[in-house]
Amino acid sequence: MNEAIGVEARFNAGGQIRPLTFIWRGRRYRILSLGRQWDEKGERRFLVMTTGKKIFEIAYLPAEGAWRLRNTPEHFLGQRSMT
Repeated sequence: MNEAIGVEARFNAGGQIRPLTFIWRGRRYRILSLGRQWDEKGERRFLVMTTGKKIFEIAYLPAEGAWRLRNTPEHFLGQRSMT
């Protein structure tokens, strides 16, 4: 998946990024917790949990100053418990 999303995030002076909410297909998702974070192909990727215990993978592209949605909860079903 590679869809543009709007993200509200906090950028700390030390270079840390903390996504807070994102908008995908007209719906706003509040991020309740951050999971794993890693760098891949020039992107900073995050696993985030939203309300309803839904897990999404989002990516920040610093060269573009843009955010993309990489995976949705459907991708993670069967790979890990959602409860």
